[in-house]
Amino acid sequence: MQSPHYRRIELQSPADLTYLYTNTVALSRQKLDLHFPPSAYSDGDNPDPMKERVKELVDQFIRQTYTYASDSITINGLESNSSATNNHSTSQGPFPFPSAFSAPETIEYETYDGNLASRVSSLYAQLESLTTTVAQLRRDAPRKAARTFADTLNDALNKDDAGFEAAAFAHTKQGGQQQQQQQQQQEEDSSKMDIDPNPEWKLDIPFGTDSERERWHSGEMAEVYADTLRTLLRLQGEEEEGRAGDGDDDRNTKAISTTIATAERAERAVEFVERM
Repeated sequence: MQSPHYRRIELQSPADLTYLYTNTVALSRQKLDLHFPPSAYSDGDNPDPMKERVKELVDQFIRQTYTYASDSITINGLESNSSATNNHSTSQGPFPFPSAFSAPETIEYETYDGNLASRVSSLYAQLESLTTTVAQLRRDAPRKAARTFADTLNDALNKDDAGFEAAAFAHTKQGGQQQQQQQQQQEEDSSKMDIDPNPEWKLDIPFGTDSERERWHSGEMAEVYADTLRTLLRLQGEEEEGRAGDGDDDRNTKAISTTIATAERAERAVEFVERM
């Protein structure tokens, strides 16, 4: 919960407040000497009346400022008494503060307590033990953490490798089964292909003579190819006259294409004559 007032200025002793007040007064004297130098006043025995009046006003302002600020200051946990301050503010004392602030500081000593002394010693021993433990942990904890991390990482990598190997073995086994199935399928297909074909599918090539059949079966394909080529040339009318190996009857035979063309021209001539 937030306090309804601002935090007060905390001082340790009245000497701190006296030090602040004294420094403020000293600085005011330096400013007066700067603006009202003693060398500027000719009468050296009597003080400058204007300087004395300004000095009186400045001292009154400083005293009044510290008086108003005393309610916001605590000295060693003690709060200032506003009534005492106001009553004392009209006085011409060195400090505008109550006597509780201006009183000299006294030091009080408590009697020696053996139980507290032993308690302090045990606490110091516990502090030293904890400090040693922290130093040991600073040396050993990073090494242990690194070792634990490395072991965990190696275990994870080994598990991943084992999983990959198992997956690869399963894939290889599955591939071998598929290959075996394919081989069986090929064997079945080949066994099906060994079935005797339909007799109607057999190609029966008619040969002109027994010699051509013999040459076809004996493998003399060059001679068969040459005879076939000569037959095609003869049908096209492009066979050379007097070719070696040809008979006398085939030499003067007209090509079948020439015969067909002559028949077509004769048919057209007959149709033309009939239309006339």
